[in-house]
Amino acid sequence: MFAVGPVVVFRWQNREGWPIEYVSPNVATLTGYPLEEIASGRRSYASLIHEADLPRVFEEVTTSSKAGASWFVHQPYRLLRADGRALWIADYTVILRDDRGEITHYFGYIMDITDQVEQMSRLQAQEQVIERIGSPVLQVGRGVLAVPVLGGLHGDRAARMTEDLLSAISRSGARTAILDLTGLLEIDTATVESLLRTSRAIGLLGCRCVLSGISPLVATLIVKLGLEAQSLTTVATLQDALELALRS
Repeated sequence: MFAVGPVVVFRWQNREGWPIEYVSPNVATLTGYPLEEIASGRRSYASLIHEADLPRVFEEVTTSSKAGASWFVHQPYRLLRADGRALWIADYTVILRDDRGEITHYFGYIMDITDQVEQMSRLQAQEQVIERIGSPVLQVGRGVLAVPVLGGLHGDRAARMTEDLLSAISRSGARTAILDLTGLLEIDTATVESLLRTSRAIGLLGCRCVLSGISPLVATLIVKLGLEAQSLTTVATLQDALELALRS
């Protein structure tokens, strides 16, 4: 998957140096380096990150891992191509753990956002870029899509997320779509109703919708609104959702 297109996917082992277990072929287009040079580990991903940004990137991985997060979003950082050009990168990372809760792997989804960053001031970039691409549709397994819902979800943004997800389901024939609400910061009745409408629309395409990371407030609003929750598949974390989807 991801042989072409803007999203490059990595799978790293959680060992010293983060050995690369898989990288999508389009990494060559993004970085300018041959696929085998990166896939073999001869050129590490860390060596591509701008030296001024590398300490922060490492700190974000360490902090999120120790906090027990199931996924996190890096603040935009710079990646250096083979030709010396610097690209601004958006990076979404999913943390995989074993039955004991020990981290085994990291899934990283990165994309070039240089054009967006260059159109905004440096002070605005970190907040506005995440808002602009805050709910990407990610392929996390065969027949499995996931959408990390970040920040708020209102009006046009909710409609755009639903449209993008339904289009991705139709194109890929996905069997399971995960809506992860861990990063949902702004929650009200309109948000919950929008999420449930999205869930029903997913079902109409013959795809199962799994909601993960539901907060007590979201659960309370579902009950308060008198909405039918028995038809919803819910799990505690994104890790649980991935395991459920990949078992099916």
